[in-house]
Amino acid sequence: MTGGAGFIGSNLIKRLLTETKGTTIINIDNLNTYYDVSLKEYRLKELERLSQAPSNPGPLSPTVSPSGVTYRFLKADIADRPFIDKLFAEYKPQIVVNLAAQAGVRYSIENPDAYIMSNMMGFYNILEACRHFPVEHLVYASSSSVYGGNKKVPFSTDDRVDNPVSLYAATKKSNELFAHCYSKLYNIPTTGLRFFTVYGPAGRPDMAYFGFTNKLLKGDTIQIFNYGNCRRDFTYVDDIVEGIMRVMQGAPEASPKSSPKGKDLGVHTADPMMYGLLKEHAEEMRNNPTEAEKVLWKALRAKGLGVKFRQQHIIEDFIVDFYCNEYKVTIEVDGGYHNVEKQIKSDAERTARLKELGYTELRFSNEEILCDIDNVLKKIKTFCSGTPSPLSPPFREGLGVGSDAPYAIYNIGGGHPENLLDFVNILQEELIRAGVLPQDYDFEAHKQLVPMQPGDVPTTYADTTALEHDFGFTPKIMLREGLRKFAEWYKEYYC
Repeated sequence: MTGGAGFIGSNLIKRLLTETKGTTIINIDNLNTYYDVSLKEYRLKELERLSQAPSNPGPLSPTVSPSGVTYRFLKADIADRPFIDKLFAEYKPQIVVNLAAQAGVRYSIENPDAYIMSNMMGFYNILEACRHFPVEHLVYASSSSVYGGNKKVPFSTDDRVDNPVSLYAATKKSNELFAHCYSKLYNIPTTGLRFFTVYGPAGRPDMAYFGFTNKLLKGDTIQIFNYGNCRRDFTYVDDIVEGIMRVMQGAPEASPKSSPKGKDLGVHTADPMMYGLLKEHAEEMRNNPTEAEKVLWKALRAKGLGVKFRQQHIIEDFIVDFYCNEYKVTIEVDGGYHNVEKQIKSDAERTARLKELGYTELRFSNEEILCDIDNVLKKIKTFCSGTPSPLSPPFREGLGVGSDAPYAIYNIGGGHPENLLDFVNILQEELIRAGVLPQDYDFEAHKQLVPMQPGDVPTTYADTTALEHDFGFTPKIMLREGLRKFAEWYKEYYC
């Protein structure tokens, strides 16, 4: 594990320490000063407490936790090639999770050298080590920033990402290209994960929610970029970790070039042109929902059902109104099952085909949704609570388009972008609730709307269909719940 004193890495190690047995975890981090090192030391102490292992930067003797997990921390830099080679030669890891990187979009404008050394040279060193000391799976952190100024939402791993708007984004895209090359040439299974705006307790102080909190506590003014019109797909750190845990156990395999994205073409349309038309049509329908669809979509997100639905999902040559991979259920709102060639197919044909594919179709009229949404949600929840979750799908969606290498890319995000103004309003409410800010705090007097910053993008929005399908991944933590946990941690740690 590289970058294991970082925000995501330390939380991932916590899960491994508490939920695995007999694992050996080697945690490498250079503890750089990009942000307050004491926060990294705090995370390491938490890992030390869980592992009952000393977190010293020098040579360590094996220390085994009560669950049989061996944990070691080494202060080191992945840009140090001799060290990395020696480490791999000594420990011969089976799984490598590379989260070490110089983070931050704006900082890459100020200090580009740090990004070349860590994100480029460091990642190259990891790949070379995996080449010379073969591993079962290399999982590495990419970023939603690779999508640059893409205007099509949600962002899909099928989208072209050839126009980065920051050096940080360019280094992350380069990581994906490097990984594919090594997967192809040396048969190294690699999976890149494009993280979307991760937040939570003990996070990075340079992230907006953390920086806003620091400034509000001091009585300073916070700047809200793009005049508050930015939208971010905020993802709670536990959901990110859950996604990584699942991906770690499923290394990609080489696939025939003849199958786009490595898909079983009996489930998705075999005609690439038709699939493209379907995607365009689904996006149009997603952006122009009926009133009943709006109400149901809002309710599905707000009621905390613990079930992740997607809007306008493609199955074969159809587009369904709502879809949940975890429970293989579709929801149709008052009427036809849309199709590019034939706008509506007969109910009987639709239902029969869905049943053949293993899906259950739930149908609700506009009137039911608009007049009794609580009862509709109750029916959905009742169905899902009585249905086992199939977590072993028959085919992989995240494989590289047109590639026969053991290589995959996935988005990990919440799947729902939040307006930045709404986000900061929820944040200040939770900070007041936790006692970080006083009850009479004048929030309006401490915010300033400013233009977009160089290298930033107006919207991030993850299409997580592939991850949902291949690994049954479903984000669980809603924004308010996540910010509440952060506010409570902040109160305990700083106040």
